[in-house]
Amino acid sequence: MDKGSIPSENEDLVDALRRHREILRWETDLLRMEITSRDLATMTGKKAYLKRHHAASDGRSISPQLVDHMSLHRIKEIKPVSLPYLVDNHQEALDLLLHEAHKLAYRIHSLRKEFSATIPLEKLRLFHLLSQECLRISKTIATHGSPISCESSEDAEISLFKERRNGWESTWGSPVLRCGSFNDITTLSPMYYTHSAPRVIESSRYITKALQIYSFKIFDLNENLKWPLYVYGVVAARDAVDFNRNLLFSCSRANCQVVTEKDPFLHLTGPSRAIVADEPVDFEVELKIKFGTDQSQDIALISATNHYSGGDAAFFSGRSCSATLRLETVPRAAQATILSIRVVGGVSLFEFGGRVACSFSTEEYVDPTCEQVVLVESAEKIPEDDGYLTLSRKVVTAGLQGGLQVAIQAYGGSDRPSVSGLLYFPSQYCRVSRRTCLVGGFEVEVTVAWSWFVQDKMEIL
Repeated sequence: MDKGSIPSENEDLVDALRRHREILRWETDLLRMEITSRDLATMTGKKAYLKRHHAASDGRSISPQLVDHMSLHRIKEIKPVSLPYLVDNHQEALDLLLHEAHKLAYRIHSLRKEFSATIPLEKLRLFHLLSQECLRISKTIATHGSPISCESSEDAEISLFKERRNGWESTWGSPVLRCGSFNDITTLSPMYYTHSAPRVIESSRYITKALQIYSFKIFDLNENLKWPLYVYGVVAARDAVDFNRNLLFSCSRANCQVVTEKDPFLHLTGPSRAIVADEPVDFEVELKIKFGTDQSQDIALISATNHYSGGDAAFFSGRSCSATLRLETVPRAAQATILSIRVVGGVSLFEFGGRVACSFSTEEYVDPTCEQVVLVESAEKIPEDDGYLTLSRKVVTAGLQGGLQVAIQAYGGSDRPSVSGLLYFPSQYCRVSRRTCLVGGFEVEVTVAWSWFVQDKMEIL
């Protein structure tokens, strides 16, 4: 059925069914992994499994160390259970509990989102208490965990991501949908309609809501790992325009980023075009840690996905760490490309470093609480070419009911104070706009290209 033919009152139902389908697919993947890990795929394996657990019918209880650990806290009145687990060892039991906890968190989030249900304060307090206890226990286990169990969990995480890759290629990479291979990068330009006539309406261009990407933070590091981390890999988004990867972060092993506990943020370089959000967006994270000169010693930091449909953050959970992507959905948006930032006259204004960032605003004033998209930031000299700054990011999202603020700051040195300037660009559907401001007495020129969104890549081929 064509999306435009769905009655508006049924759109929420269709979206809910789509999400429940994703949950079912996710749980099926987990069940398939459980069957494989327990060798239940064959009749011989099933008989051996039943025989093992029949012999262990006397039950298993948790270790005395964990009992002592729990008795120190307020939930000591909860009695330890002594029942036979449907697993062969404690590591597998813990993995099963983690899967259940993950599903519980997902369903609580869905309940709150779908039905706008409020959670009583007392239940929130209990959730907080239990989560603290689980965290303490998990840290105790991680401290004494065996390398074999770590590798097993890491392999399971990679295996699940590999299954997603295979599923994507069999669906979107098929000859029918023709979206290419899993690793193909979007080739659509963020300036596709920049030079269009404002009053000429083409069927393939439209106004819609889009995502503003702010930051990607690594946290909750496994105690077996230590800061700093030498990180390389990919963080990408897929929207319904072409279903190809839109890279937010892409770093090779040779040029890995040093991530520290003090600065746990990845240096984002994308998106290469604004991310359309009229349908749920898929985020993919494949990050590794570099160890020494031999690539065979490298380990996976996190391999995870997120089927994002709303909110100010997308969360990712892995064996070695967790991560969060800060973002915002901008309604009725246009995409803006910062073509250039130039210091007129070729003066080296950023000799001691600086920061250039932008944000969406409905008024021509600085909002100190507003999150910003950092275009370039360095405590050292920022590279320039004939006065033109080298930017890390160029594409941002701006709502049409407002404009884009560009904040420029040049850091000071021993004989020069820090100076700053501010520019405001009213949002446009298309065309190029150019403005200047004074930063410490020097003229700085900023050029921005505006464009509508492409609705579907297939319509412009």
